[in-house]
Amino acid sequence: MTGYHDIGGKAAGPMIKLDPQPAEWAMLSEALRNAIQQKHRNISLDELRRTFETMGEELYNSLGFYERRVAAFARLLDEKGIVGLDETLARMDAIAAARGQRVNHAAMNVEPA
Repeated sequence: MTGYHDIGGKAAGPMIKLDPQPAEWAMLSEALRNAIQQKHRNISLDELRRTFETMGEELYNSLGFYERRVAAFARLLDEKGIVGLDETLARMDAIAAARGQRVNHAAMNVEPA
């Protein structure tokens, strides 16, 4: 069975090729993810995929690439007891507030399907 996230081979119109620089928060989130994965070595790419592939079609399609990865990684950290979701959200809120931004908590509070 093909999941909603598996769009390979489906008609979608022409490909728009962009080479944008990721936002600062996206680069920071990837660096943190890599550091945590190096330290704990118990979070696999398959688990990360499973987590964002089970967030539900509407949420999955509403988030960008890095937003999905952050939401999935935060959920995995919580599942494995490494860092609680409440602690992650509080820290994200503090960082965002210091920059005059806010966090989309809807993406973080999703329960796996």
